[in-house]
Amino acid sequence: MYKPPQGVDPTNIIASTPPISATPPLNMRKYSALNLGSPQSIDDFVILHSLGQGAYGHVDLAYNKNTPNKASNTSYFETILKYVIKEKILADCWMNDKYLGLVPIEIHVLHTLRRIPHDNICTMTDFFEDSNNYYIEMDLHGEGMDLFDYIELNEKMTAKEIRHIFRQIVQAVAHLHKHGIVHRDIKDENVIVDNTGHVQLIDFGSAAYLKPDQKFDTFAGTLDYCAPEVLRGNTYTGPPQDIWSLGILLYTLIYKENPFYNIDEIMSRDLRIPWSLDEESIDLIKCMLDRNVDTRLTIDQVVHHKWLQQ
Repeated sequence: MYKPPQGVDPTNIIASTPPISATPPLNMRKYSALNLGSPQSIDDFVILHSLGQGAYGHVDLAYNKNTPNKASNTSYFETILKYVIKEKILADCWMNDKYLGLVPIEIHVLHTLRRIPHDNICTMTDFFEDSNNYYIEMDLHGEGMDLFDYIELNEKMTAKEIRHIFRQIVQAVAHLHKHGIVHRDIKDENVIVDNTGHVQLIDFGSAAYLKPDQKFDTFAGTLDYCAPEVLRGNTYTGPPQDIWSLGILLYTLIYKENPFYNIDEIMSRDLRIPWSLDEESIDLIKCMLDRNVDTRLTIDQVVHHKWLQQ
């Protein structure tokens, strides 16, 4: 049996890329890692190009040469392949599941989300492994453009468009929290937007399950989106830190910049408001970026905030 090594689970970016065709129905697919007869391998895939490179793994756009699109007889189904380097996965980031076997928590969480899917959360269609990596296969959403690039290309988004995008992200996070999951790396690069404005939350490399009275004591996520209590080295529960990240994200959607430029500003600087979209949006941002964890909004309070109810 594979022994989990010390290290860090990879996360990172999916960038813009055109689709070939729609993907086959989810209920037609089973995990090839559990197919003892002929499991998939990376050799079954043609890599089209890289979509992102992180310190502990990378993401490719690919297609499986063994599964052509029979509807057209000329093309294949595009897919996203995320490489998870085994030797980089922390020892406490594994789960032993009676169905899946020993897998990284990321795969286990994505498996859980297959059983409780949400329209604004990415879907793992398959996973497999070799001696070096786990490979997570996911549907391509739209053209694969992340929210970071979307914001760069759409400098004059209306309040209605911003609200539409942010509401979907909030609904995704509410679904996670309802089912005892925290994302812990919410940021614009981990949100994919299609050409209709429909979004999906991706990258569960930092995700974790919530347990009663459990607190985390390790850093997870991205510094610019990290809550001050985590930067202080305090133990933390998870959901309030997702809320802080949502506050940074909404600010970035509206003002096209991060509200804090360094760790010192995250810890203590007053929130700068360059201009007012409306009073309700400013109130929501301030309530999510409350440095007092006890008074910071919960996800249910965010969902029902008057700005999102408009």
